[in-house]
Amino acid sequence: MSNKRFCLGLVCVALGLTACASTPPKGGAPLHGYCVRGHGCYRVLALGNGYRARGIASWYGLHAAGRPTASGAPFDPYAMRIAQKTLPFGTWVRIRNTRNGREAVAMVDDRGPFYGGRVLDATPAVAHVLGFYRSGTAPVEVTAVPVADLSRAQRQAARADERSAVMYARRHPHEILAEAGRFAIRGVFDITATGVRIGVGLLKGVLEMGFDVLKSL
Repeated sequence: MSNKRFCLGLVCVALGLTACASTPPKGGAPLHGYCVRGHGCYRVLALGNGYRARGIASWYGLHAAGRPTASGAPFDPYAMRIAQKTLPFGTWVRIRNTRNGREAVAMVDDRGPFYGGRVLDATPAVAHVLGFYRSGTAPVEVTAVPVADLSRAQRQAARADERSAVMYARRHPHEILAEAGRFAIRGVFDITATGVRIGVGLLKGVLEMGFDVLKSL
């Protein structure tokens, strides 16, 4: 029921913002979220602090090197990066493969995965570290790394991803590609780890997407 309320709210906000371009509405904070055609709508957390989840991880992007992620950063299969549906861009997480106990720390710079109920999609580099590259998937536990625990290099990477996300959204205001270009996402506002809001698809296609969502409720 909560997902249905969110989708309905997302549609209502979209209807109200069609004349606002990427400017937040007056009188309150905008709804953070986006829609993927055929896969529903997703609410993005305002902060990653305290996030913890268990689920199935997979890896992706072997042939997507250089293609834009949802944050706009070029996909790098050798970087410690993941696609995740609800954590802000630039959030660092600790991932533990519960099958073998191996751990990795990676940063969110893409949206997904949108199938199979998976909790994250990792780059091949992350999959190698966690030991599930050959099997393709693994059960994992994911925990957000507190900002205070990040190294200087990790903080710089998060800031760079934030800048990339803002610039990419400005160049592609009506459609942003997720999971290194496999899905087009549209919605209201996405967000970075430091709270910077990114307007996504406020005009073109949002109403059409919204009515598709309404029909599926």
